[in-house]
Amino acid sequence: MKRTGVFGSAFNPPTRGHLDVIQQAASEFEHILLVPSAAHAFNKQSLSLEARAGLLAAFCEDMADIHCSVTVSLVEQKLHQEKPDRPVYTWTLLNHLSQQNPDTEFSFIRGPDNAAPETWQRFYRHQEISERWNIFTARENIHARSTLVRKLLQNCNESEIPEQALAKLVTPSVLAHLKAKNLYR
Repeated sequence: MKRTGVFGSAFNPPTRGHLDVIQQAASEFEHILLVPSAAHAFNKQSLSLEARAGLLAAFCEDMADIHCSVTVSLVEQKLHQEKPDRPVYTWTLLNHLSQQNPDTEFSFIRGPDNAAPETWQRFYRHQEISERWNIFTARENIHARSTLVRKLLQNCNESEIPEQALAKLVTPSVLAHLKAKNLYR
């Protein structure tokens, strides 16, 4: 069976923290699927799925040293269209992927923020996720949060993008994409 890690996140935007999670998980899997949320279960407000998919495409350009294949999947968009009145839960995503790909062993990749008990217990059917799928939990080596990126961009004027500060939080291609598309400003 093919071992695939599923890393779902808002990716609003993808950061060096996300990259660190992927680097930690890469040795465990043949493939990692990056799945941006279409309708976040915790009601996070994000850029459009299309805009975040563009950021993820840029993000993937900076993954030359990852030791497994990494792709972006917009599967949550399809799942949300099927039930537009509710969020797409991690359980729903993993169940769908498992049913559609019975020859693949899926595992859930989570960052340290989602592993915190007070957060993990908010996940829909978290107990069943733990029982049915393997979970890879990354440790926090790099404190690079999407919230910090958004705040930096929202609080600067157009001619003074804080590139040095942003370069510590996002990869070069993501930074270029943020600037080119004038996102979060």
